[in-house]
Amino acid sequence: MARATSARPESTRRRQRWADGYDPENTRRSLVASALDLFEKRGFDRTSVQEIADQAQLTKGAFYHHFESKDDLLRHIQEEYLEAQLTAIQQIEAGSDDPKVRVAELIRFSLTSVAEYRAHVTIFYQERRYLTGELFAEVTRKRDLVEAAFAGMVQDGVTRGVFRADVDARIATFGLVGMCAWAYQWLNLSGPLSVDEVARQFSAMVLEGLYA
Repeated sequence: MARATSARPESTRRRQRWADGYDPENTRRSLVASALDLFEKRGFDRTSVQEIADQAQLTKGAFYHHFESKDDLLRHIQEEYLEAQLTAIQQIEAGSDDPKVRVAELIRFSLTSVAEYRAHVTIFYQERRYLTGELFAEVTRKRDLVEAAFAGMVQDGVTRGVFRADVDARIATFGLVGMCAWAYQWLNLSGPLSVDEVARQFSAMVLEGLYA
């Protein structure tokens, strides 16, 4: 899975280099990486397009070649994170039909993505209020798909008698997502516990509470 400073793994992209040496994909990634750093440190509203271009060592014209506006770039960053989540959810669903395994994998992935997409996650929760109109609607649609997939896995466990019948899948999802997402505030990759160990402890708390 890609690090927060790159858009997607290189192997998933088709490289294109123009005759004069201009590399549009690398240019786009540089702009995204610059915005991730500046938005996380300074905030969306206190960062200008010129500053994003300057830090990427590019021109303002290059910025507007790839993004319609700073808002459009924020939407791209938000969707990048959500699309990574949707892809992982599909892999989890394909990997097992056991509700316990699926929920444990959801927790592990959620914490791993906080570690690997930390800037994305920080910006997602702190700066998304700046999106409006169609840009906000598209990000909201994908966020709802992620939450619906989480809730679907919990509900499947309830329906099959694996999880408690009195559990509301939507409420359980809000708790699960909130618990994992908030880790961007405190998760220390250099700390005594690995991400996998934190995920194991989270899974133990959540699953013991859900078991029928």
